[in-house]
Amino acid sequence: MNNKVCTLLVAGCSLAAGYAHAGMGYVSDSSETVTRTGFGECVHTVRWSEQVAVVECEPAVVAAREAAKLAAVEVVIVKELKPVQLEADTLFGFDSADLTDDGKQLLNALLGSLTATDLKDEKIRITGHTDMIGDDVYNIELSKRRAAAVRNYLVTRGVVPSFIETSGVGEADPVVSCEGKRGAALIQCLAPNRRAEVELSAMELIEVEEIVSPEQ
Repeated sequence: MNNKVCTLLVAGCSLAAGYAHAGMGYVSDSSETVTRTGFGECVHTVRWSEQVAVVECEPAVVAAREAAKLAAVEVVIVKELKPVQLEADTLFGFDSADLTDDGKQLLNALLGSLTATDLKDEKIRITGHTDMIGDDVYNIELSKRRAAAVRNYLVTRGVVPSFIETSGVGEADPVVSCEGKRGAALIQCLAPNRRAEVELSAMELIEVEEIVSPEQ
């Protein structure tokens, strides 16, 4: 009888000490080792919840918690415009905003893939670009005139003017840098920068995944 009482008292003292050292929902001893029952189960404090469960004690609870976090992650499909890049060297003559015959054929091919229904409620954005050769102000004006020339041609092909937006950014958004090149080699290298970007929202939408993490 006395032995039983003594055993219970010792167990009670052990639990009390454990509560004093527990900080994350588990009873622990002075070495911060989690106290377990005779069946190997971890002893909880009143602070325990599924959110503080540890895998060593409750692997199933932790697995379910992590699965719930993954399920809460939201993948948003965003529609973005993918610009069609048309090289200005094909659309225009050198230092010119007048469309060449080849340039007109290129725009005809572009519009040929669209139907009147596609264009009914959509927008077309045209952005003119130049290379870095020449005066900054002049390049901006040239890029605007080239964007306007593309717009005007599309209007002659039946596109509603109010559907079209134009802008010119000059040399501000290059796609190549061509460091170390000079003269004719530089002009040839910079050709990709001399371009008109046409964003057709009716046909050039691409899907981009954005991960939205759950609130912590």
